[in-house]
Amino acid sequence: MLSERSIKPAMRAVIRKDRLVLVQVKQARSGRVYLTLPGGRQEPGETMQACLARECLEEIGVVPVIGDVCHVADVRRVGPKGVRQLNEVLFSCTVPAAYQPVMGTAPDKRQIGTTWADPVEQGADFLPRYDLALLRADAPVYLGRLEHDAP
Repeated sequence: MLSERSIKPAMRAVIRKDRLVLVQVKQARSGRVYLTLPGGRQEPGETMQACLARECLEEIGVVPVIGDVCHVADVRRVGPKGVRQLNEVLFSCTVPAAYQPVMGTAPDKRQIGTTWADPVEQGADFLPRYDLALLRADAPVYLGRLEHDAP
């Protein structure tokens, strides 16, 4: 059972370039490569926007222009250390047109790159499966619970 302390708020950036989405490329200990949206856990006293700005600078080397909330999800990940639950808020964001994907100043420990990904062709590589919402213009704001095994 989850304790109240084990549920963490996290912010994610949805940055689009035509049909592509900016993602972090990560590699699990098993060698599996997977994709995540930039962002991460909110620190105490930090606003959602400040969290997202900090996380994006650390992970993708740029502070995006942060727009409106586009989706919210309860993300539940089951791994060898137990269950981790994040309440994730996804914001529509933009980066300068000349932005080239780079790793930021303090990338995640499993991050091996940053790239533009096609949710149609690479959807199965997204963890969690946000590609399913990103492909639908009529996707609801609240995506419900997205559950996956740790990579």
